[in-house]
Amino acid sequence: MNKLSTNRIRVIGYCLLLLCMSVRAAAQHVVDDRKFPDSLQRVFEQSNTLKDKLEALFGLSDYYSTRDTGRALGYARKSISLSKQDAYLFAIAHFYLAGVYFEFDANRSQQEYLYAEKLLRPFPQKEALIYRARAWNNYGAIEQRHDNARAYLDILINKALPLAQQAGDSTRMALNYHNIGLVLLNMGENQRALQYFSRAIVIMEAGNSVYADVADAYVLSARATILDGRPEQALPFLKKAKKILEPNPDSYFWPLYYSVEGSYYRYTNAYTQAHQSLERGLALAGQMNDVFEKRTLLYEQFSVYKAEKNYAAAKNVLLQGLSLEESFPLSRDRRQMLLDMAETEKQTGNAESAYCWLMQYAELSDSIYEKQTKTEMAALEARFRTAEKEKQIGDLEHEKKISARDRKYQLLLLLAVIAVLSLVAILAIMQLQHRKKLAAKREGEHRNELEKIEKEKQLSNYSALMEGQEQERRRLARDLHDGLGCSLAAIKLGLSRIPAESAAQELSLQQVTGQLDAAVSELRWISRNMMPESLLTLGLSDALKDLCSSVMSPQLRLVYNAYNIDPALPLSTQTMIYRMIQEIISNAVKHANASVLLLQCSQEEDSFFITVEDNGKGFDASRHHSQGIGLKNIRNRVDYFNGNLTIESSPEGTIINIELHVAQQS
Repeated sequence: MNKLSTNRIRVIGYCLLLLCMSVRAAAQHVVDDRKFPDSLQRVFEQSNTLKDKLEALFGLSDYYSTRDTGRALGYARKSISLSKQDAYLFAIAHFYLAGVYFEFDANRSQQEYLYAEKLLRPFPQKEALIYRARAWNNYGAIEQRHDNARAYLDILINKALPLAQQAGDSTRMALNYHNIGLVLLNMGENQRALQYFSRAIVIMEAGNSVYADVADAYVLSARATILDGRPEQALPFLKKAKKILEPNPDSYFWPLYYSVEGSYYRYTNAYTQAHQSLERGLALAGQMNDVFEKRTLLYEQFSVYKAEKNYAAAKNVLLQGLSLEESFPLSRDRRQMLLDMAETEKQTGNAESAYCWLMQYAELSDSIYEKQTKTEMAALEARFRTAEKEKQIGDLEHEKKISARDRKYQLLLLLAVIAVLSLVAILAIMQLQHRKKLAAKREGEHRNELEKIEKEKQLSNYSALMEGQEQERRRLARDLHDGLGCSLAAIKLGLSRIPAESAAQELSLQQVTGQLDAAVSELRWISRNMMPESLLTLGLSDALKDLCSSVMSPQLRLVYNAYNIDPALPLSTQTMIYRMIQEIISNAVKHANASVLLLQCSQEEDSFFITVEDNGKGFDASRHHSQGIGLKNIRNRVDYFNGNLTIESSPEGTIINIELHVAQQS
């Protein structure tokens, strides 16, 4: 992580049962940042270059954005003033200014993020792409806060994630996966959210440093399992998060942790432990002035009291939550809390108070409905006024035509004759053009049909060639194993029976026997490589796992993940996918000098996805496209599946993404 920490982002809660909960969109943060502002202050005071001074100011404004808004705003404005002579740094300064406004002026924050993103577009460097991705992410997080979750999801998928992929930043991609999972969690898609959290955790843990965002992903995974009705599976996630956060007791992730831990204890009926966790979270949220997490914790505390049937305590906690909701006009959360108050009063037998709370609930619901109705009525009135104006204009034009009709009668007759003649000519020309278009269309269809037939012929030939190659591989593997392998074993057995007349002869026989053992091992390796036994017996997923295990060494760490791979895929399809991945891994091991390699395979219905990422030295993808035999074989197999292949390579590493359509091959 560079010296500039990412702006912290919060997102509002996600379902009626936990409507007061607030959660944060992911950003990369160090586990212990208590010494962070002091070191940045020294950098600012001692640096001689404008860039170093501004980076220190950026870091300080970001650090204090969630702790001391006044100080954060002062640092951000100072960076704006100093950066005016450098267009690139000036754009970044506006990015961090937007981060300061994020907490207390959402509209101004969104304006600044859009302005910063616009200023950064002319700059093609990787860092500029990453800042643009972050700007869109934070802009969308504010949309989420305004209960526009679908807009945030659209921004993540179509804006932030493509920019992170263009920059080749796997960490930023992981953070976007995290945020997509978070939005899905807010929308109640718990299983899908867990899948995206898992993708983010895999990439984050593959790095060399541990960040607090991994803990955030673990906590949100725990929340997803709890909401999915599996609270017993949440505990391992919570333990991992706690282990990461313990070195920094001041981390602003703690309130969220305690909120989910309290929820876990509530669902497991450990109410005393739930209260202890929630009290710790409330104390920290109060120290941090974190209103959103305080609302979450208070509502969770209300739920615990309600589960205990302690309605008096539940009522007091709910009143505190309602006081926090005063700053949120026409809040749907407030409406739900009013309904909860009515239900709580009803449980205590206070029917009159319950009726009063229910009336407030109805009044707020009517206000929300009235606001929506007024907006719709305004739109209808605008359309009506437009229609009236158009009607008036039409009437005026009609009257004008009637008054001029008599004066233009003779002229109109002449024009009518000309118009008829012109129409006949136009129709003749149009008929001729139509015939030409039909002829061109038929020719194009014929040409496309020929190309389709030729392509199908090529695919058929290629399929036959691949099947023949695989059959030949299996035959050779079987012949090598059953024929030559048995012969070598027999030779070894015969040599072992020859008595040695002297120590020198015995040593010579041992050397020959050792060489035969090495030859037998090499023969078995070649036979297995030509047709892996695990692919025939266990399937594609286990075969790839064996392949990765055989490639790993002290110099190479290989992380393999598989999701939803259909074991019923035809053997020919599994074999071709295995060969593609085998070729990609072989190229990375031989040429990239990588120390870490990430392989991820997943299947969604008829689409099969392969992602291979390494931190090697990269290569010129355009040059290898025309010269590399291995890549040509991969592209041919991808074409066979009507798939897509993208390669992004730089000195920092290589990312290969493959999408295959396997349905038509079933």
